Amino acid sequence: MKISILIIIATMLILPVLAQHCGSCPSGAGSLEARNPNTPPERSQIMGRAGAAHWINENYYISYEWNKTPRIGNRILLIRAFDKNRRPVTNLRLSANAYMPSMRGAHDTGDKPMQLNRSNRYAIPVNFMMLGDWEIEIKVNSGNSPLGKAYIRLNI
Repeated sequence: MKISILIIIATMLILPVLAQHCGSCPSGAGSLEARNPNTPPERSQIMGRAGAAHWINENYYISYEWNKTPRIGNRILLIRAFDKNRRPVTNLRLSANAYMPSMRGAHDTGDKPMQLNRSNRYAIPVNFMMLGDWEIEIKVNSGNSPLGKAYIRLNI
């Protein structure tokens, strides 16, 4: 029995040392550098404070607000879209993906379509499940044509 326990402990200690790297680890001979398919947003794509206009392209801009101050729990993200003549636009397709950049892939909501509510604002519930840095990626489409992206950054 003692020999079995010693063999199990020795295996647990030696196995990580002898294990092959996954290929995305930066250390080790012959390892490959991990490629990040989700490149960080450009500075021009990051939205400012709530209520401020953010141009998606030369013809459309959006502004956002929250139903309540963002904290842990469910909050509703509300977005208004306007054309270059400051007229409200309701025929666009918006989608949102909320995630923690520091834990990408762990708490992503996935790209979810936003719904147009009665007050002509695009709305989506966002569940902030833990403290930390959060980013919401907003995609704006006209029909099947992408118009642009914007990102909301916040710290809960």
